[in-house]
Formats: sequence, C-alpha cells, structure tokens
Amino acid sequence: MVEPKMETTGEGMSNYFMLEWDVLDGYCAIFDLPETMPKIHKPARGVRMGSEYPDGLRFRMAKEERGMKIADIIPNAVNYLMVSNRMKGILEQHSGAEIEFLRFVLLNHRGRVASEDCYIANVIGMLDCVDMERSEGDRDALKPDRFMYLRRLVLREDMLDPAAKLFRPTAAPRMMIVRRDLKEQFEKEGVTGATWYAVGSEVAITL
Repeated sequence: MVEPKMETTGEGMSNYFMLEWDVLDGYCAIFDLPETMPKIHKPARGVRMGSEYPDGLRFRMAKEERGMKIADIIPNAVNYLMVSNRMKGILEQHSGAEIEFLRFVLLNHRGRVASEDCYIANVIGMLDCVDMERSEGDRDALKPDRFMYLRRLVLREDMLDPAAKLFRPTAAPRMMIVRRDLKEQFEKEGVTGATWYAVGSEVAITL
C-alpha cells in the first residue's frame, strides 16, 4: 500500500499554499452528499450553519474507492474540508482560524459505522485577496469575480491579514489557503491525505 505523503508542487519560495487532496491506495473517499444535507452551499463558502446542521449526519465511503483507512484530510468530491478527529484537534490548536466543526458519522462500504468522529471543518468567512489580473482560469459566467477552474492563483499579499494562517479566498471560496508555517506544522504532526500547490504555480483545479 502507498502511504499518503504531503507532496508539494510549484514554486519553493511561496509563503502560501493551496490545500488539495487525492485518493491514495488503501484510503477511503467521499463522493456524495447525504440526501438530508441542508443548505449544502454553506460549508463550501464559509457560511456558518449553526443549528441548521444536524449533528452526526451520515456520509458514506465511495464505493468506487475500496480503501478503508481514513486520512486526516479526507478526499471528497463535495467541496468541503473534511477531517478526522485528530485533524480537528490540530486545527483547533494551530490554525488560528475561526472554524465551525460539523460532526458527521462516516459509514463504510457496507453501511456500517467506520467512525463517529469525523468533521466538516467550515472555515468561516472569505478574504478578498486574489489578484484577478494575474490569476488564470475559467470564471463563473454568473459571478465573474469567482473562478470555476484554476490554472494559476496569485494573491495580493498586501491585502492579507498578517495573522491569517488558514483562509478561503473570495474568488475561490471552496479553496483552502495555508501559510507556510502552518503547512510545516501539519508536516511535523504527520498529517495524512494532503497535497499542496504553491500559490502562483501552474495548476489544474476544478472548483
């Protein structure tokens, strides 16, 4: 089996990185939302759910991926940052971000409980910090200030809060941007499931 590695692609001098995930051998993924998931756009855009979210909502491992292990950053196709209970603790201790943790139960391929303590990490809010002139990608026809597909993301660092270590950019709200020191902390903690792309590097990311 191949163990997940924190692979980094792109420019070595960047202070900020895009956090992505891939399904690796032996690990599970989530491809579908539960039918009862309310206000599905909110955790993908940093909007607080509060009591609208039913604690312990059940997500299923994708049948297309037969792995059973649960990574700290859980690969998914539902546009959420989904994490293990261990990763929740790491984020609470080190991220410095306002995060609403929405607990969910993860079912295995047979519908049995694999974990009762997984979370959607809903990083609250967005930062208007993208250099739209230098960034490259396909924009949303209805919202031209947002990208649907990214080829290159460039930040205006002068617009960033110096304290921000984990945040969503307004132009790509489902994307998580991580500052170098927090990325290094994740690496120190041995976080599994993360793939990194340096901000400013060439990418091919669907949002």
